[in-house]
Amino acid sequence: MSTFLTRAITGVLFVAIMVGASYFQAGYIVLIALVTAFCTNEFFDITVSLRDEKPKYAKIYRIWLMATNVLGFLITAAFMSGILSIKFISILPVLIFGLFIVELYSKSEKPLINIGLNLSAFVYIGIPFSMLNFIVYKNGFYSPGTLLGILILVWVYDSAAYIIGSQFGSRPLFKRISPNKTWEGSIGGLLVLTALGFSLGYIFQDLSTLEWAVISWLIAYFSATGDLVESLIKRSLGIKDTGNILPGHGGFLDRFDAFIFVIPFIAFYIICFT
Repeated sequence: MSTFLTRAITGVLFVAIMVGASYFQAGYIVLIALVTAFCTNEFFDITVSLRDEKPKYAKIYRIWLMATNVLGFLITAAFMSGILSIKFISILPVLIFGLFIVELYSKSEKPLINIGLNLSAFVYIGIPFSMLNFIVYKNGFYSPGTLLGILILVWVYDSAAYIIGSQFGSRPLFKRISPNKTWEGSIGGLLVLTALGFSLGYIFQDLSTLEWAVISWLIAYFSATGDLVESLIKRSLGIKDTGNILPGHGGFLDRFDAFIFVIPFIAFYIICFT
């Protein structure tokens, strides 16, 4: 099977599962919890060479980080849906500070590096997926429209920027990190997304047409930024992909790098300005 066909089949299945699961609250919870766990596990894998830990402590950290990030998402979802009170969120700082305590017993020669990498996994993956709940829950009720709209905008921007950039691009956007990304592709993606953003206001009416337009502009900038940040991380580690679980697409972090990065900014906009 050709690489293109493999990539296409995986992409279609990936989109179908994401959209299908997102329509239902239970599907959303299971899907994002699994994505959070996979992304955290991949982040641990790609940074393991930087760590200074004995094998048994590495296993503890891996499980602890995955549990903390997934639990953060689940508790936040339960809080936003009205199942749990806000006091249960207080367990998250306890789990995070527990990582410092484990480091006391690991006898590592590079404790600050280990702690920094652990905190990075929480900040880079755990917090964004937890903040996603502030987007999809409206007054305690699950509302998939905004999530589906954001997913569509992220996917369309990525495709539009790639196609336009490959056809008309000549000026690198960030040559030091990602030579193939161009200004032409980014601007073209922005124009496509602006038109689509205005259109989504008539399809997903949880937000107004203008609010969808603003979100499309946020995605156009921060989606590209998230992709560049992921490229920076991979380049610094000397790797091409964060994993190989998705044939033709790499790992979960490779597919969710832009989505992870846009969530905090969209959540901030929706919470404070809509």
